[in-house]
Amino acid sequence: MSTSSRIFQTLPTTFTTTSKPTTCLASPPSTPPLETGPSNSESILDLAVHVLATEAASLSHLTRIYTTNPTARTAFVHAVQCITHSLSINRGKVIFSGMGKSGKIAQKMVATMNSLGLMSFFLHPTEALHGDMGIIRAQDILVLVTYSGTTAELVKILSHVPSQTAVIAMTAHNCRDSCPLTAGRDNSILLPTPVHEKEEVTFGVPAPTTSTTVTIALGDALALAVADTMHTIEGRKTQDVFHGFHPGGAIGDRKRTLADCAVRVGDIPLLDNVEGRKVADCLVLAFRAKGGWVGIADGSVVPPRRLKGVDNPDMALEMAGIVVKRSEMVVLDGEVMIAEARASVRPGQVLEIRLPGGEIGFAESEDIL
Repeated sequence: MSTSSRIFQTLPTTFTTTSKPTTCLASPPSTPPLETGPSNSESILDLAVHVLATEAASLSHLTRIYTTNPTARTAFVHAVQCITHSLSINRGKVIFSGMGKSGKIAQKMVATMNSLGLMSFFLHPTEALHGDMGIIRAQDILVLVTYSGTTAELVKILSHVPSQTAVIAMTAHNCRDSCPLTAGRDNSILLPTPVHEKEEVTFGVPAPTTSTTVTIALGDALALAVADTMHTIEGRKTQDVFHGFHPGGAIGDRKRTLADCAVRVGDIPLLDNVEGRKVADCLVLAFRAKGGWVGIADGSVVPPRRLKGVDNPDMALEMAGIVVKRSEMVVLDGEVMIAEARASVRPGQVLEIRLPGGEIGFAESEDIL
């Protein structure tokens, strides 16, 4: 008995509802929860492990191909060199295209390429046939993603692609001459992405599972190989390029220091004193100041968040309670990583950040929290 059959056998086959007097339509019955017996749990987990093991096996199969198959190995190197030459020498770009689930994979490859500093775009096959073909130039690289290798929309695109444009097909085909996307085209490259067993045989349904897994994996390998090759030629490191395109989020935090978010003293306009000044006087200076900071001649500062929180601009600055003295600030080293500094501050604090060369900068704790 198949795993899926065992799962369905555990589901209830009848449902009952209790009628209630009401003036509106009755709500549909809720689906009863799954049984919690050991047989049901084991069936669910058996299926999950079966899927994971099958997809792992498909990756192992792909790894063997690119480890032992001379044709596949040569094609991969050729693809990397072709893309690198287009991006770094010809100032071209990489254009990915695919239909359905393959199109989703192509979009993921575009995102990965761009995060590594490799200019890439996604071209929807149907939109391409209705005017978007104009994005393709002779110096570009066109990457077609399709498991079958026979997707009609992709085949139609090829007749309108400049003959000088190199075409890379990621498909289950093993022979370049038998694939409709590469046969008869001199500057075409076939990157095989076969699976060890058809999905319909493995899971009883031809839903894209193992085929999408191996294609994504090969796309990742292609992106990283191109990035390392191109950035090495340019005298850069892939890690530095990658972090340069990730200033935000957890990735950005691992690279950014407090110095990166500090507003330097030299960029902050000064009020000569507080006495007799109104909040409006600060607002005038803050409007054109970097980050909205205002300094006081005695070393105090008016942080932008506190200034924005004052409702009455005619209020006396001394009465507004928004001037922060140096003695009230949390002093931190500018070389400390933002992710590490979070543990040392709490909301509402002003940070005095010691920068290289003896310079001083300021930030609000909310800037890093």
